[in-house]
Amino acid sequence: MSLLPAANAAAQILPGPGFGTPLGTRPFAPEVYRARRARLMAELKTGLAVIHGATAFGAPDNTIAAPFTQNGDFAWLTGISDEPGAVLVLAPGEAFVKEFLFLPSRDVETERWEVERLPLGSLIEQRTGVQRVQRTARLGGVVTQLATRAKELHFLGPVVSADAPVPATLELYGKVMARVPGTSIRDQSGLLTQMRSVKEPRELEWLNKAMSATRAGHLAAMKAVKPGMTERQLRRVLEEGFANAGGTGLAYNSIVAAGRNAASLHYVVETGPIRDGDLVLIDAAAAVDGYACDVTRTFPANGRFTASQRADYELVLAAQTAAAATLKAGVSYDAFEDAAKQVFRRAGRIDDFIHGLGHYVGLDVHDPFDRSKPIPAGAVITIEPGLYTQSANQGIRIEDQYLVTGTGSERMSAGIPRSIAEIEAAMRG
Repeated sequence: MSLLPAANAAAQILPGPGFGTPLGTRPFAPEVYRARRARLMAELKTGLAVIHGATAFGAPDNTIAAPFTQNGDFAWLTGISDEPGAVLVLAPGEAFVKEFLFLPSRDVETERWEVERLPLGSLIEQRTGVQRVQRTARLGGVVTQLATRAKELHFLGPVVSADAPVPATLELYGKVMARVPGTSIRDQSGLLTQMRSVKEPRELEWLNKAMSATRAGHLAAMKAVKPGMTERQLRRVLEEGFANAGGTGLAYNSIVAAGRNAASLHYVVETGPIRDGDLVLIDAAAAVDGYACDVTRTFPANGRFTASQRADYELVLAAQTAAAATLKAGVSYDAFEDAAKQVFRRAGRIDDFIHGLGHYVGLDVHDPFDRSKPIPAGAVITIEPGLYTQSANQGIRIEDQYLVTGTGSERMSAGIPRSIAEIEAAMRG
């Protein structure tokens, strides 16, 4: 039986006046996020945990700032996507108030330029579903007070390189430990990764919405491409297709690369021409209410693969097919990846495959996952082998998104032309 549900969840009703952030939780009702926090606290049992949301990037010279993107762990636990600098504190060992949301202080002058924010009060608590909402100026004092009773600080991640800045949570924990004797840090950095790896049915609904919009955009690009266009012109067609089909944003910056440019994996310049005989690689996807997806297609600008292009494309597709045949709950990531690599090894092309085979997808287009652990049922993962040959002025990548089941997997990106026959037929139509 298919694990892919229909996308039919009801829209949420915003409590109170329809202005002022936080506007509420999205895309699900506050009860969904409250239940997730309860699950996490049941795993933690005692102690306390601090989860920092993302901070906004300031805009230089009073220009308009880039769109804000929330931290995935914070968004999964709160559903709050419109409050930069927010912090969640969970205290499972407390008798009554077990969860606190801290929001930055208001600045009414800045709000006249950016967005109006709600004052503290019952409306914020109603919209967010969190027991206590306070300002971040009180964060250190509240966490210190809780630590005097809990004596245990859970670190939920992320673990970063020694060369990277110390995560805000660890920096806060260090200050607390210096002031509360006997307090210790417990590493729980894999816990949220594990919880987020298995998608809830309601999450699959939103992932399907994102895939529907993505499907429409890729089809529009295949039908519109012609020699003489620029990569940027084709990107506009693609992204308009996403929006017209219900996409509320981009899962990541779109890659539209023609000819030799496609041999650069993360090419984003988009100034190149699309020439007759070029292969065009599009790695792009829509997002809906924060849920992402990830798809790549490669197709001929003139609608027909040459013999050499056809041979390389079929090799990449064979590698993807081999990996998909191994994908089911319980398989190791390394075995899954090696199935694709073996196809390239046998063909003498392994050196042209220069990246990993896939990644998990959810609220983040690269959802966190632990490749040392078996892939679970309910995970959503990409399979994206590729061959990149600058000497041939081409790059070929085929990326599809799969839902892992107990006995195999289901291709969520079905319906986006993938075989040579399907691509050439779609481009003729």
